[in-house]
Amino acid sequence: MYRIGVMLIVLILSPVQVISGDTPEPFNAPLLPEVTTPVDMSSSDVNRVVCRGTIKDVIFSKEKGLSVTITGQDAFVKFLITRKEDGERYSNTPSELFVICGEDVYSLIAIPRRIPSQTIRLSSGKAEKIKKNISLMAGLPFEKKVTGLIQSAYTEDIPESFSVSPSHTAVDIFDDMTLTLRRTVVIEGEGLQLKEYRVGMREESALDSLQLMEKDFLRTELTERPVAISLTTLNLKKGESARLFIVEQTGGVDEREN
Repeated sequence: MYRIGVMLIVLILSPVQVISGDTPEPFNAPLLPEVTTPVDMSSSDVNRVVCRGTIKDVIFSKEKGLSVTITGQDAFVKFLITRKEDGERYSNTPSELFVICGEDVYSLIAIPRRIPSQTIRLSSGKAEKIKKNISLMAGLPFEKKVTGLIQSAYTEDIPESFSVSPSHTAVDIFDDMTLTLRRTVVIEGEGLQLKEYRVGMREESALDSLQLMEKDFLRTELTERPVAISLTTLNLKKGESARLFIVEQTGGVDEREN
């Protein structure tokens, strides 16, 4: 076991214990309706799109070498493999799919990659997500909401009702350190969101390691309304990486008054 120190801005300075281990595998967050979302899919295997209700139809361009089969709440998506004299060729052409799930329309840009079969889950609409979030957070003190959000992101045990937006945005503000925004996790209806950054040392740095502190990341380039900051390590060595979690308020009711 090791500990992640969580600095709750203004409120408290306390640790939260999490499960040790390697960095979890990349995630597939549930997708929202009426939002065009790029998703990685296998270019060699059959991919599955899961609807909470019944998939009524999937509109796509057959000319882009795509095959789709609908069965109840599932749609199975396969990029066709072209066989040439010099061998098999896998698709590298993104294709847009419009999935009609219940009364909602989901717009996906399927990006073929040489990865295993993927399962893409379609979430319910925003109103339903807000109801679920309010139910999940009911009765919890503000500190528990914040530390619980950090733990769920760290362990990849993120409730479906939380909105997850992947990112690969580099933030260049430190001389010896690299920062890349990995994703943003939003608890709609609670006024909280988490930004997760990947932290590393620059190859050209003359240092072998860096001593980190949560307050180092209280920068307006990273957050404007922070309530908590957490790091997976305070001693960053060259060639290694750390995960930085920043929880901030998104506006609306100040949860500390509840």
